[in-house]
Amino acid sequence: MLQFTRFSIALNPSIPSWAIMSGSTRPSSSSIIKSESINPYPIIFAKTTPNVLFPEPGIPIKTILSIFLIYIIQYTYSFPQNKLPKDAIIVAKDGSGNFRTVTEAIDSLPNSASSERVIYIKNGRYYEYLLCQKNFVTLVGENRDKVIITYDLNNAKTGSSSECATVKAKCSNFKAFDITFENTAPFPGDNAQAPAFYSYGNQHYIENCNFLSYQDTLLSYHGTQYFKNCFIQGLTDFIWGFGRAVFDNCTLNVVSKGGKTQGYLTANGNEDSNFKEGGFLITNSKVTSDGATFYLGRLWKKHCYVIFNKVTFPGDKIVKEGWLTFSGNDDYKFTSKVGEYQCQGNNYNTFGRVSWSTTYTSVPSIDDFLGFSVASISNSVYKSAANSAANNNTSNNNNPVNTVTIVRTTTTKVTPTNNNNNSNNNGQNFNNGFNFGNFNNGFNFGNFNNGFNFGNFGNFNNGFNFGQNNNPAPQNNAIPQNNVNNAVPQNNANAAATQNCNPLFYQCGGYNFKGSTCCKQGTCKKFNDMFSMCM
Repeated sequence: MLQFTRFSIALNPSIPSWAIMSGSTRPSSSSIIKSESINPYPIIFAKTTPNVLFPEPGIPIKTILSIFLIYIIQYTYSFPQNKLPKDAIIVAKDGSGNFRTVTEAIDSLPNSASSERVIYIKNGRYYEYLLCQKNFVTLVGENRDKVIITYDLNNAKTGSSSECATVKAKCSNFKAFDITFENTAPFPGDNAQAPAFYSYGNQHYIENCNFLSYQDTLLSYHGTQYFKNCFIQGLTDFIWGFGRAVFDNCTLNVVSKGGKTQGYLTANGNEDSNFKEGGFLITNSKVTSDGATFYLGRLWKKHCYVIFNKVTFPGDKIVKEGWLTFSGNDDYKFTSKVGEYQCQGNNYNTFGRVSWSTTYTSVPSIDDFLGFSVASISNSVYKSAANSAANNNTSNNNNPVNTVTIVRTTTTKVTPTNNNNNSNNNGQNFNNGFNFGNFNNGFNFGNFNNGFNFGNFGNFNNGFNFGQNNNPAPQNNAIPQNNVNNAVPQNNANAAATQNCNPLFYQCGGYNFKGSTCCKQGTCKKFNDMFSMCM
């Protein structure tokens, strides 16, 4: 029978990272520790004292981890309304805000400003063709995956590859946080360019956003832009434009569509021979694929400038030449600078790259590339709320966590007490079950009784990496079928029917997910439109 050490886990406005706190012996009965929301932060596995029971062995560990993961995801990509400034404008489809559309909210703002104007968008799908031409506008979504601004125009409908963008920010000092920008125009087809987002202006700052389309997804038209922790999906030239943009800690997801299985990540249009005006720096990021192969980019204009710096690739999906020119513009290969620096990934190598690609021996810093300090434009109510939570954690680390418990059965009450013990940043190993590591940097679940391996979850602020979760689980690491503590025994017929299904806690669905949608144990649980998991 599994044995557990008593500990508590809490997520609280004053605690932006996870903490583990040791306790004493188990009381004589168990409690189901259920999650609740308080203004509106989710609280998990906790009581009014930091000394809290881990459920009895009768409560399946997969249930605990499932709840744990769901709330991590929702917390990471949510911004609470109670952190807004008093003059923030609220947009809500249900009429509970100041306006029902984002367009109305922007139109209500004065034409000029010298400081941030915040528009807070509550969860909902907003079918809008949106144009922002006012400076110092900040859009903040309630939840990254639940605030979706979407439209369906493309070049074929409008006669333009840029003006058909769902959202166009033609202004300076624009910011966006926790929003999905989407273009659902038909693809493939003639003139199928369909940007989800169009950025034209200086010092744009965009963080924790999704950009979804298939061709020309994200347009850096002109000016300077910084994208952080963003998810950008497409197939053809899906990061493009004349602008100068940095993509820091982002995911570029290549997806097949309508029989098209080969893509191009970039199409940069820099026309400055000094390589100062335009160009893309993609740094500390990763590229994923649903099986589609891809080029790193196409040389759109004469002085195309692209750097892939410390990017993780699925190496076997890169077309080995890496780069190519557009028809009729073959000479651009002599005037462009495109290449990779210190990249990595499974089967990654640069063997076979075109001879004219650049072998970088160093790359500029983000600030040097943009020509200004990113810190100078990152000031926002969004960032201030996060910093405030971190400061509260530092000043209040000796106070008990204020939490909620729902009790199933009990014969003993635990009296709330203060716990001055610091959390163990080196992690604790519970019977070789899982190692939580340093919570400020994510955690590694390790191998629980050889049942499942989560891989590396990465940094909570950057989303989750479930390891190689699209690949079949190793056979010697499968959940034992004869262990009643880990799985329900299956007969031979059922085992055969599920042999190609996913193990527990593997991805089984989500936006354009191409893998198996069935589960060897449990069912495929939908967290949100982007991700489902076997549990």
